[in-house]
Amino acid sequence: MSSSSLERENQELKRTLRLMIGKAERNEAILSSFFEVELRLLSCSRLAELLDLILIEFKEFFRLSNVNLILFDPEHAARSLLDDYIPPQPGNTLRFVQSQRLLKSIYPNNKMIVGTPSEALSREAFPVSESQVQSCALLPLIRQNCLIGSLHLGSNDVSRYTEHVRYDYIQHLSSVISVCIENCINQENLHRLSSIDMLTKVLNRRSFEQEIVRELSRGSRGGYPLTCLFLDLDHFKTVNDTYGHQTGDRVLRTVGLFLNKQLRKTDIVARYGGEEFAVLLPNCGHSQGMEIAETLRTKLSRLIFRDEESKPFRMTTSIGISLCEPARYPSTKLDDIGYKLIQAADKGVYQSKHNGRNQISFIKFPQIKENPAQEA
Repeated sequence: MSSSSLERENQELKRTLRLMIGKAERNEAILSSFFEVELRLLSCSRLAELLDLILIEFKEFFRLSNVNLILFDPEHAARSLLDDYIPPQPGNTLRFVQSQRLLKSIYPNNKMIVGTPSEALSREAFPVSESQVQSCALLPLIRQNCLIGSLHLGSNDVSRYTEHVRYDYIQHLSSVISVCIENCINQENLHRLSSIDMLTKVLNRRSFEQEIVRELSRGSRGGYPLTCLFLDLDHFKTVNDTYGHQTGDRVLRTVGLFLNKQLRKTDIVARYGGEEFAVLLPNCGHSQGMEIAETLRTKLSRLIFRDEESKPFRMTTSIGISLCEPARYPSTKLDDIGYKLIQAADKGVYQSKHNGRNQISFIKFPQIKENPAQEA
């Protein structure tokens, strides 16, 4: 073999080696980016956070034109966790289905679909699109052999997803997403069950006491006051004795629903015990707090309840109210401030009952002697 032939062969081998090294480096970069995404997915503890990562950040991270998600949610387990969640534009990026008909029509064999979508499939996968999808990867989300959803990745590049390339890393990503969706739903629902009073569907006492510490911390940083209301239903024992405990339970459920509807989303409502409800109003001063308390008292007295035989009756409530400015006590433990605030509002309830019920009593927040040693 001549020296020129050897030189050409050597150059060809070097070029092939450079190509192989470049491909290996690109593959390593791809795997590294997917590993980073996987870690972020696994770190999500809230469903809304997970959905933002998938629907918003995936689009930018993977340079896609469309990212859509369908979730099988027959019992509204996911939707109940997303009351305030707003999916990204354009519309229909997030859809919930109560039957698996649509999912099974997309995935008759539970297999990933890659390539240029047909017109019919494009309408199903990308019902609203800012531009035509030229190629896509449709990923079935499967848990325990059950289709729980579908993730749709769309691109304006016709060569982005083709049938001639294997996409093992995307299939692996879909498996991780399936696990993360299930975990977020289970974790949030478990947390909700532990924090909610199951009869009235408002917070329980333990959760309220945790929330009051958080709000005191925010109020201290923001320099705004917090108002606390305690509402005790008047003569509730008589309701149980006269109409039965089922009617009494219905009264409590109705009052819990009433309070949630009347107040702001930032306000915190809890069943503190028995027939007593607690309400925390962040960034609410004395006059506004008194106005809200009076509105609740008046409207609640007009509610019509019914016994087992549909006989109507009404209830009244005694309300205690107190207010504190946590920023005034920088060296006092938040637990201690919260205890004093609750105690003052509770005293207001007893004063209202003592004075004849169906009224409001304001109790001034007690002075706290600060102990600098507590600051540590």
